[in-house]
Amino acid sequence: MNVPDPNLPIKRGEIAILLSTRGRPEKLLQVFNSLKTSTVGRDKISLWLYVDDDDAVTRQAIDGGTFPEVGFPVHWNIGPRTPEWGQTFHVLWQATGRTAEVYMMANDDVRFETVGWDNVLREHFARYPDGIVLACPYDPVAPEIATFPIIGGKWLNIMGFIYAGYFHYWFDDMWVDQVGRMIGRYINIPILLSPIKGKGKTQRMRCLPFWTRFFQLTLRERKEAAAKLINAMYPTDEKNRSEALAKMEETAADFEKNTPSFSDLYHVFQEERHTAMSPEDRDRFFPLYFKQEAHAVSRLLSFAQEHFDKKEYAEALKYIEATQMADIRVRQAHDMRIQCLRALGRNSEADQAEREAILAWPKMSTARRTFRFLGKMANEGKTLLINLTSGGKRDPNRKLGG
Repeated sequence: MNVPDPNLPIKRGEIAILLSTRGRPEKLLQVFNSLKTSTVGRDKISLWLYVDDDDAVTRQAIDGGTFPEVGFPVHWNIGPRTPEWGQTFHVLWQATGRTAEVYMMANDDVRFETVGWDNVLREHFARYPDGIVLACPYDPVAPEIATFPIIGGKWLNIMGFIYAGYFHYWFDDMWVDQVGRMIGRYINIPILLSPIKGKGKTQRMRCLPFWTRFFQLTLRERKEAAAKLINAMYPTDEKNRSEALAKMEETAADFEKNTPSFSDLYHVFQEERHTAMSPEDRDRFFPLYFKQEAHAVSRLLSFAQEHFDKKEYAEALKYIEATQMADIRVRQAHDMRIQCLRALGRNSEADQAEREAILAWPKMSTARRTFRFLGKMANEGKTLLINLTSGGKRDPNRKLGG
């Protein structure tokens, strides 16, 4: 993540397209061709692409001159595969210098269909000179959310990032979508992006029930982001700022109210429906995925600990139980769950959880108490010996245990 810098100069009218691609040069070629025919203001636009360094097929296509000239600068970034989709865009955003007025997230499986789409963007973004706005082009596959968010440069410089940095797949667009709606700066843009050969499956999808529940339980972070943007929108206008913050709370409450009841079985079905990964691939240890899941589990347990310390046991339990849907199991989470269950009078569940904990994490209580006692005696004996042999004086430059 970057340190937020809302004072970076913004170049009006400039659009930077940030595009993530992997292993689909035949589709990427169609993206290039569509940009070549539909872009009109070529002097103020640039294309930035992230290619994984192990993506041999795309790198061969680049070296072989597969992709045509589009009439504006094209920047290829070759780098290691990232643990989460959003980081690819973050790297590209940094590379641009963070000075464009408009940043458009794109993928390698959509065509730009609207001729003059870039001037349409410039016209709409000019109505928000503070640069804090989220635009949503029309996506026929998912028209209800900003599947390919287009974000004002000032928004990004205030936040210091494009996406929150949690998700291995999906959910990033839903995150910024909700933030845009909470600040009242969500606009629909009349440009069309159409999928190439229909909507494909999600290449990184695994453990969907956990990630869905994680998204539901992190609305508080989206509210914090929205509040930060609202404060930047109205730095000296207390009346409008207060009204915007009140409206943000109303919108957030609507999100919570309208969130469907969580069903892990339903999301297991959705995972099998949408994932491009085989069951065998999902069972393999993948370090990049593990890193993201550990980050998310840690965040949920931090929330749980906050509520636990306040004796808000039912609230803490929501976060703890969400982590049980992850592949990672944490002993401290299990212990905290047992205490929450007991505090809520659910003793039979607590007893069962204790039995599970003993099987999963044998504590060797007797051995540990014995070793703790012996260690204490050894340290006290060593201190006594030093005092006897040094006349009660010890070299101040030498550690006691040295």
